[in-house]
Amino acid sequence: MKYPYEHEFFEYCKTEKHYTDGTMLIVTRSILTFWNYYKTSNNESEAKLNNIQASDIQNFLNSLETKLNLKKNTINKYLSHIRLYFTFLYSHHLIDNYPMLEINGRKFNRKHIYVINWMDKLPQIAQIPDIHPVTVKMMLGISLGYLPEEVLRLRYDDVFSQITSYELRRYLKLNCDFTNGDNPYILSKKKGGFYASDFHLAQEAKPDRDLIGMDITLQNLRLSYVYSILNNKNLTDEQLQRKLKVNAKSLLYYRQNMARYNTLTEFQLNEKND
Repeated sequence: MKYPYEHEFFEYCKTEKHYTDGTMLIVTRSILTFWNYYKTSNNESEAKLNNIQASDIQNFLNSLETKLNLKKNTINKYLSHIRLYFTFLYSHHLIDNYPMLEINGRKFNRKHIYVINWMDKLPQIAQIPDIHPVTVKMMLGISLGYLPEEVLRLRYDDVFSQITSYELRRYLKLNCDFTNGDNPYILSKKKGGFYASDFHLAQEAKPDRDLIGMDITLQNLRLSYVYSILNNKNLTDEQLQRKLKVNAKSLLYYRQNMARYNTLTEFQLNEKND
């Protein structure tokens, strides 16, 4: 068995959906790709169907776009296959929760809204009452130009000298756990290690979404950062490639997506948080 309830799902698609073998090969490939991504992103003990959240699926779809540069219609196919799988699981009482509800409206052939130019406002964001330190530290890592997988492994010494704001330096010092050493991971586990993915981090940061007006996952923050930089007309292609850590092909891909599929909106602090 390559993914949970593979045989049962196969029989369901063949007998009730009347899918051909060729169609089932494509559907199975989509679900297997997602399941392998999910298992790799989580500890083995936590990689269970009932633990899958909308954010896991969202992060997977984002990774298809940002890491594999798949086209919008291809990502749509992945989404439809995953939705079919979870609909089967839920309707046959094999899972307790249906994780697709929050992303039912996600349409890759329409424009996405990305909040840009939040990086300079990070000192003020850190002062929002009750904002979770995880939110601030995820945003900090991305704002310094690190890739999502790099942010998970950032240590205190990696970033402290790069921070120009006194308030942010103080915030980081107060919100890092130095119990296990003088140079902890800024997003460390309780025992001092780093997270393999932002699954738990995104869950902790999720309540802050309404506070700052944007989804708080490393993939989404990275995209908003990329489009913030691309929106700067004063940088040459060579400067953009260095700053974004991308090659010419990826730069063109992001630029085309920004023009065709995305709507950009300037970050604004909620008046209640000023």
